[in-house]
Amino acid sequence: MKKILFGFLAIVSFQNIMAQGLQIKGNLKNIPDNTTASLMDGMANKVVDSAKVVGGVFQLKATVDNPGIFVLSFNGIPAKIPMFVGNDQLSITGDVQDANKLEYKGSATQDLYIEYMKVLTPQIEGLFGAKNVGATASGNTKDSALKQVTVRETNISNSLAALMKANSQSPVSTLFLLQVANFVPAVKDNMATYYDVLSGAAKTGPFADYISKTISTASIGNIGTVLPDFKQNDVNGKSVSLASFRGKYVLIDFWASWCGPCRAENPNVVKTYNAFKNKNFTVLGVSLDQDKARWLEAIKKDGLTWTHVSDLKYWNNAVAVQFGIQSIPASFLIDPNGVVIGRDLRGEDLTRVLSEKIK
Repeated sequence: MKKILFGFLAIVSFQNIMAQGLQIKGNLKNIPDNTTASLMDGMANKVVDSAKVVGGVFQLKATVDNPGIFVLSFNGIPAKIPMFVGNDQLSITGDVQDANKLEYKGSATQDLYIEYMKVLTPQIEGLFGAKNVGATASGNTKDSALKQVTVRETNISNSLAALMKANSQSPVSTLFLLQVANFVPAVKDNMATYYDVLSGAAKTGPFADYISKTISTASIGNIGTVLPDFKQNDVNGKSVSLASFRGKYVLIDFWASWCGPCRAENPNVVKTYNAFKNKNFTVLGVSLDQDKARWLEAIKKDGLTWTHVSDLKYWNNAVAVQFGIQSIPASFLIDPNGVVIGRDLRGEDLTRVLSEKIK
């Protein structure tokens, strides 16, 4: 999700819209006859409909559970046209070679998407520009660029807050909250505060679900907090609880056989485990695998001789969901009381922390 938008629509009969489904009628210049027009669901990352263009005219249809991002494209034409739509009756006219000037009618959310782009895109581009200068410059130029980063992040945060206040029931607001949080730390750190502004339709659908999950798991695993207990079956189908390791330093290591970076880090974990396994330290591996045979093969091949658990549900692994794990490798280091003393420690960092704690 690289695009964002703002605002919201007037109150409409949602049930009637749902019954109609999404219909897109296009009449665009500079598209050769028999070119294929495709509509991709940006969330599912799959094409939901396609049609041939004749005389610049085409029609596409889809059923939309929740308003979201769709991308219109044409075979052989570079232009990719993002839209934020629900089950609307949308018409598109203009020149495909000038996508920024296309005209849309029939979708209030798309109108607001475009308006949002006009308001915030220049600010976002300015922020990225300042970051790039700060990353490569030195001296006064670097200091000036870093100050600009702070100023531009503040401006974006203020714009976001104003837009969300004005459009608090819009799922579009939910989308751009999610996106701005990706590159403005202050928004990410205060996600719950921003989200509390929203209501109604803005708190339904996949964007809202993702934010709710992020907020609910944000405090889990913070340094100084007790890591919640969990249970999952080991390689022999026996239930293993984190609580059963109380009294030891434990590295809870989230990984998978299919994860290249995880497999690359495994030798470091093995080295640390061998150095401290007789000093009240162990590892508990939590795998996001789906295939048990591959999971077991990776354990054997990488020499991972500690306890391993998994429910073989891939990214829906219950423990990973509970802890808000969104990328792997990921890890928590806890002390004998279950208190988190380190997160995502790699290589020598894990050895260093354990050396400080275990005398």
